[in-house]
Amino acid sequence: MESDAAVFISRYKILKELGDGTCGCVYKAWDKLTDEIVAVKKLKRKFYFWQEHTKLRELKALRKLNHPNIIKLKEVVRENNELFFIFEYMDCNLYEIMRDRQSPFSEEEIRNFMSQVLQGLSHMHRNGYFHRDLKPENLLVTNNFLKIADFGLAREVSSVGPYTEYVSTRWYRAPEVLLQSPSYTPAVDMWAAGVILAELFTLSPIFPGKSEMDQLCKICHILGAPDFTIFPEGTNTSRLLSIFSCEEISPANLSDIIPSASSEAIDLILQLCSWNPSRRPSADESLQHPFFHVDWVPHPLRDPLELKLSNAGAKPKLELNLQDFGPEPEDCFLGLTLAVKPSVSNLEVVHNVSQGFREDILFCSGLNDHSERSVFWPLISPDRNRIQPRVESSLSLSFSSFQRP
Repeated sequence: MESDAAVFISRYKILKELGDGTCGCVYKAWDKLTDEIVAVKKLKRKFYFWQEHTKLRELKALRKLNHPNIIKLKEVVRENNELFFIFEYMDCNLYEIMRDRQSPFSEEEIRNFMSQVLQGLSHMHRNGYFHRDLKPENLLVTNNFLKIADFGLAREVSSVGPYTEYVSTRWYRAPEVLLQSPSYTPAVDMWAAGVILAELFTLSPIFPGKSEMDQLCKICHILGAPDFTIFPEGTNTSRLLSIFSCEEISPANLSDIIPSASSEAIDLILQLCSWNPSRRPSADESLQHPFFHVDWVPHPLRDPLELKLSNAGAKPKLELNLQDFGPEPEDCFLGLTLAVKPSVSNLEVVHNVSQGFREDILFCSGLNDHSERSVFWPLISPDRNRIQPRVESSLSLSFSSFQRP
């Protein structure tokens, strides 16, 4: 919706300034008509004709991108040659939450934030845009609900370089941008997502460079040397050569730098923060990473020979769940559960005999409380006297659907 100056003056009351960015200042305001709090972005550039603002990439992106994890543009107002964007109001940004945090985030909290970031990026990239300035300050949060904001540097995926050299805050800038590549892709957003994921564990930037060269140095000291053949023609690789000519650099053990992160988290960070943009997973691929599909941490497995049939009601000791987190039909897929099951007392044996082939199928009602959906194929069949062996290994397949909480 677009409005003129009279509407803005009569409807919105500025309460306080929230921040001053590259493209404009952001204010907290009161919408007198709806009695709700909104955020107002006043652009620094002057607009002398009403048609001028329609060419803004930020406005084009915001109008096209409609997603729960992307900030919503409510209205556009022009007053005295100044342009105002009216947004939904969010309580704070992710940087402020990390800054004020007294203790580390749990991995579940980190999964919650990052899954929302990636869902927003997935929608953005799928609809032809990449952000180019992804950082904690541009991730707005209210009651743990996250939205990507500030599309002032957004570009169309189909746009042709060369792009502007300054893109994103230095600490979250992808190597190809630091090396002045003539063109780059939405993979720059995926690099930033990996850096943010690492920062959620440490509560401090993982690559806090003081300059572009220092930024590259810090990346090299963690990731090691890249394959120089991955960079397209026109990339300023001399910046890297000057670093490696002074010293021999080996990759660091990221688990030592982020000791609180699980192996799944470390693996996802390393994939997202790959030197090679083409090897970074997309947002959709990242959401399928095991880091987002960990339901529980299994207890250490004991020697199977120590397991006894008398362990009534024993639960699986190892389980891998692949689940769906989207409610839309096209996002759904079949859940698969693999379990190593100790001997369980409440088993029912069904014998199938077909053309001389015998198969024993065992059903257990104690797994996941889905007796009708859990089926076991024993890997060690009972002997001819129907005596169960001391240890019974089995493969469990559970089929179920899941809805987003």
